[in-house]
Amino acid sequence: MAVEQVEPLACGRDAADVWDHADAGTLDEHELGCPHCRSARADHDRLGGLVTRMAAEPLRPPPSVLEQVLGAVVADLRPHELLALGPDAWLGRPTAEAALRHVVDSMGGLRARHCRIEQRRPAEPGAAPVWVRMTVTARFGVDLASVTARVRQMVISAGERTLGVPIAGVDIHVEDLWDDTAEARR
Repeated sequence: MAVEQVEPLACGRDAADVWDHADAGTLDEHELGCPHCRSARADHDRLGGLVTRMAAEPLRPPPSVLEQVLGAVVADLRPHELLALGPDAWLGRPTAEAALRHVVDSMGGLRARHCRIEQRRPAEPGAAPVWVRMTVTARFGVDLASVTARVRQMVISAGERTLGVPIAGVDIHVEDLWDDTAEARR
């Protein structure tokens, strides 16, 4: 970490040293008589007075700040979005989405970027089917029709067998390509 050099007073003294000496009551003859050192002490006294007054004032944040902080605290206390697995069984949506992204990442030729699971509340107790929207990137040269069909099968299987959530459908959006040969050359 670089230490910033402070320009000395016109007399050559360091203003911080003059301030420290004034606080400790150990000013030397030069610091007592020098107009530059006296000016530095006066600045220090004014600044100290200002800081003291500001510290004594009660802090009153604007109502909008208080409302925002309280809203954030209350929102954090709410449970995360949950997927219904049964009458008394729930699964956190972020957990389920991470699991489905992992399924895609374990396949060759694709990488998951984003996953969103949408579930309508069931009319009766039990798991309601979900719709999965997945954004992926693909390796240049893969057969996109084949690999996305395989992703759909894997996501449906993982959702139903591993997570216990019936999958009504899977939308896959390929948003980018990557080239292994370019990565290998680097």
